Amino acid sequence: MFILISCKNEKNEQNPLVIEYQEKGIEFQMQNKTDSSIVYFKKALEIDPTDIPTYESLVKTYWWNEQPELALEILESAPTEMRESSSILTFKGMTLEKMDRLNEAMTLYKIAFEQSPKVRYKSEKNIMEYVGYLTLQTIVGEKEKAIADLNRLKSKELTESEKQYVNSTEPLIRNYNGGGYSAILRNE
Repeated sequence: MFILISCKNEKNEQNPLVIEYQEKGIEFQMQNKTDSSIVYFKKALEIDPTDIPTYESLVKTYWWNEQPELALEILESAPTEMRESSSILTFKGMTLEKMDRLNEAMTLYKIAFEQSPKVRYKSEKNIMEYVGYLTLQTIVGEKEKAIADLNRLKSKELTESEKQYVNSTEPLIRNYNGGGYSAILRNE
């Protein structure tokens, strides 16, 4: 499953030790050793409490463990200046959805979208971020605009992998009829 959110690290470079802990955590995830992966993701956040990819990894681990309450605690413990970032608000909304609190989640998605800078497609390097932005745009009620942007994207010269990514994502956006990220991901 690929996650369709517009999420990127705002920093140009990650701390090498954070990267090492992040990779170690992912390695443990792949071995179904989630307790160990959580330890490494938390170590990474101790070093850099503003690292968005680490929040994403840790929060997803808690989701897979069916512990959304712990994911919410982590997101609420983010540094004050980050708590209102588009990425953290989106993760928090997705976590609330897992707790059957869709209305609260939708409110957070709208805030995240309103404060998110408009993402434009530049190259293969930002296609996931761009499609994530279009997905959030769809969820907050601007589906037709997102579809028009997807159609413009499809008219560009795309690499084969970009075409596959867009073609696998497009039906999820086209078939969305409300219900937050859970509804989009159920359509996968």
